[in-house]
Amino acid sequence: MIAVLVVEPGLAQSRAESPRENVQRRQAEAKKRTNPYWEGFILKHEGNCREAIVKLEPLALRGFGFEDAQTALGECYLQLAGLDTNASSVPTRHTIFKVTDFQSGLKWIARAARAGHFRAQAVMIALYAAGLGPDEDKIEGAKWAHLYLKNPSRLNLGAPVDAVVSIDQIKASMDNESWLIGKERARDWVPLYDDAPPQLPEQAQEKK
Repeated sequence: MIAVLVVEPGLAQSRAESPRENVQRRQAEAKKRTNPYWEGFILKHEGNCREAIVKLEPLALRGFGFEDAQTALGECYLQLAGLDTNASSVPTRHTIFKVTDFQSGLKWIARAARAGHFRAQAVMIALYAAGLGPDEDKIEGAKWAHLYLKNPSRLNLGAPVDAVVSIDQIKASMDNESWLIGKERARDWVPLYDDAPPQLPEQAQEKK
């Protein structure tokens, strides 16, 4: 086994700092940790989605630029709806679409995905792979898969492809022609920054 020594940037930096600079830096780091913006994300990370939603929703409602909050909020609602990526069984579409928390989660995830957020797009892929996307069009699932794989934000960050299993499931569920049609849809896609309250396609049709 090879031991790797990792030096924390903060510790390395502190050796060259004066005592005053060190205190100022630590105060700034502490202030960042207690910044109200991060409270919802911290609560979500701790598994406290009910309280996280209270903190995340006001941020998500601000619209453009707050897709991180929209995605985290959507994931929390999906978790409260009983969806677990580690679960061996998946609820039926007919059952889960009656759950209010699921409806809310899907709305927020779809909104952030339409704006180009790669994490939200990964969740959309997982939902389509499970047959729980906003619609039952498998080609739409392929579209999101192509968008996610080519997402410039994900590529710039060097984020790993954490939707491999779901992408493989979608690809295996269709023929090559349908997969390529999804790729064409991805090429024609443009981000949509929606400041209006998120809404599922089915609900929009009901209001007409």
